[in-house]
This record gives sequence, C-alpha cells and structure tokens, in this order.
Amino acid sequence: MCRSAHARWWPNALSWDLGVRGTGKAIETRVLVAYDDEYRTHREVIAAGIQVLRPRASVATCSLGELGRELGRFDPQVVVCGWPGAADPGNRPAWVQLPLAPGGPAKVRVGGHRRESPYLLLEGLLAVVDEAEELVLAQAGRAGDRGPLGGGRSSRPSS
Repeated sequence: MCRSAHARWWPNALSWDLGVRGTGKAIETRVLVAYDDEYRTHREVIAAGIQVLRPRASVATCSLGELGRELGRFDPQVVVCGWPGAADPGNRPAWVQLPLAPGGPAKVRVGGHRRESPYLLLEGLLAVVDEAEELVLAQAGRAGDRGPLGGGRSSRPSS
C-alpha cells in the first residue's frame, strides 16, 4: 500500500531508480529557467514548482544576460525562457519560450518537434520536462547499444 501511494505522488520516481535501461546509470535532468530580472518572481516561482514536483531534477535560474554563460556552464537539457528575443539554438533536448503577456502561446520544442501551446500551465511545463527526460534516456540507450567499438548491438557473445 505504501508503494502505490508513493508512486501516485512521484510518478517519475521509477524511471529515475531504474537508470538508463537497467545499466544503473542515472540521468539527472537539468532545467534552466531564464527570465529578465524584471520578471525574477516568475523565474523563481517556475523553478521552485519544477524542483518541488520533480525533486530529482536539478534546477537553476539565471537572468537573460547570463543565459549564454549558463548554457555552457550548467549544460541543461531543458531551457525555459521568458523572453521572445532569446533564440532557441536547437542544441538542447527541449526549449520552452513562455510569453510575457498572459494569454499568448508558449513555443515548445522537444527534440525536432515544435508546437505552440496556449495557456501552458505548470502541469504542461512538467510534461515537457518529462518528454525531455525520455528523449535523453532514449539517446543514452541507443549510445549504449553501440558497444565498445561503436557498431553492433552488443560486444557480449550470445548465450
């Protein structure tokens, strides 16, 4: 009974405990929330919501002036940006551009898929974090399937 209650509250905990396809390697999803200092309250509330509801994710915040430096230093898989002028460089698993004015659509990219999402709430943002985690896990699993020489599915003899 205790396990099912735990799974309801932390639905992604099992994927963290299993690691990358049973290899024992854990993938820590890094999320960077970037907003201009004028909107620092938005930045901090979004980051706190992600951290509370995805406790095993590493969440950092920065101003838009620090965005370039933080992309290199923190190396996030998910970037949540609150500025329409900040261009998505396309080299992160997920990028979310939230509108500054209420009612505008959020622009979301996960992998190569782009979409606009009207009224993106925290629940939708968490879904993007989960999608990015799945993408990173899938990529890590494919890299592990290459074997030590980069070819084939496994270096072990079949039994």
